[in-house]
Amino acid sequence: MSINVDKCLINFQQEAGAAMFTILIVDDEAGIRDGLASLNWQTIGYEIAGVAAHGLEVLAFMEERPVDVILTDIRMPFMDGIQLLGAVKEKYPFVKVIILSGYDDFEYAKQALKFGAADYLLKPTIIEDLFAIFKELHRRMINEKQIEYRQATLERKERLLSRMLRVNFLKEMLAGMVSSEDIEQSAAEAEFIFSQESDYQVSILSLDRLQKGVSGISKKELRLISFSLDNMLSELWEAKGLGYHYVDPETARCYFIARDIDSQDVMLQVKKQLSACMGLWQSTFTISIGIAVTNIEQIHVSCRSAELALASSDEANRLCLGTYVNVHNRSATPEPIDQDQQAPKGTHYIIEEAKKYILQNYTKNVTLKKVAENVHVTPNYLSALFKETGENFIQYLTALRIEQAKMLLKDPRNKIYEIVEMVGYSDPAYFSATFKKYVGKTPLEYRLSME
Repeated sequence: MSINVDKCLINFQQEAGAAMFTILIVDDEAGIRDGLASLNWQTIGYEIAGVAAHGLEVLAFMEERPVDVILTDIRMPFMDGIQLLGAVKEKYPFVKVIILSGYDDFEYAKQALKFGAADYLLKPTIIEDLFAIFKELHRRMINEKQIEYRQATLERKERLLSRMLRVNFLKEMLAGMVSSEDIEQSAAEAEFIFSQESDYQVSILSLDRLQKGVSGISKKELRLISFSLDNMLSELWEAKGLGYHYVDPETARCYFIARDIDSQDVMLQVKKQLSACMGLWQSTFTISIGIAVTNIEQIHVSCRSAELALASSDEANRLCLGTYVNVHNRSATPEPIDQDQQAPKGTHYIIEEAKKYILQNYTKNVTLKKVAENVHVTPNYLSALFKETGENFIQYLTALRIEQAKMLLKDPRNKIYEIVEMVGYSDPAYFSATFKKYVGKTPLEYRLSME
């Protein structure tokens, strides 16, 4: 069989611009294969990617260099055109396949169309007919590309708009600018899912290099760091459903909002993810964790406490206020240690674990028994360990709560009656008396002295 090259070659002009698609020609007859490959395909928007003698060669070729279109004979050794069509469509569903068929294979070719062939040609063929089919295919593929591009552009715009709405909503929420009346509507518009029955907590990640005001950081570098952080944290944070975040492009400071999860445990994941980038950014980082609030409307309080913790110059106070603390994970629950037993090596470790638990839960009804259960010792034993530090359990818990209250009182947006609950008290009068005992002033007097 031969191609009728004596017919006039019509020089089809590309109507769809300069887009070029690749073709792989498949035929077990070398003369036909080479003849097809020698045609002036570029005039109609194609270029020859390669040739193959049968289907197995095609699959091997496609592993290295996928193409846009396959022009294949239907009868070949090892793997015929129908088998090749099925294999290609299974692995490369967007590749177009055009079948070349002899007259005796007409029904066979129609079957190929049912399996997804783009078109078929009967042998012998003329260049006019061949190019007419490929010109039409080129037009269809251009249209498909344009539709895909428009759809992708629309989806990108929708994602960008959704992201912008969410970032603006988060910024306003953390600044306390969203009223309780507007919160549900604003959250819905920003696709922010929240529950009034959940606890919320804000954490802030700050590069120490930027926190200390290191000079020589250009705006371009700052934007690059912000962009990198945002992309990395999107995968780690929101993609896993851990909560929401946004990165302030002016400071590269990251704000996280988590609910109903152990913020310190999650921050450990963040720390591991970012550690590899610290050398690139020539900086370590600090993660501060704000107090937990029981209402999303009070999320700005948690944010403010995290900011104050981050800004504190006193290392011990930063730890007290929520600077990143590594969490010890146990794979099994050991038996509680009784006070009569010999103290294990490094009893300070038990105290540190107890203090971490108190730090995470001081806003709730924390008892010596609950803390002891968490660190797997008896209450009496834990009480004895606390006394060895120079203060008992109640003194430590009270001091922590009062320090947090002092911090919250510095922000005039926080009502005193709200602060009472935020630091774990239920009786305002008792809180006021305790505060005055430790500070020497009532909460109101302390607030006024800060102005």
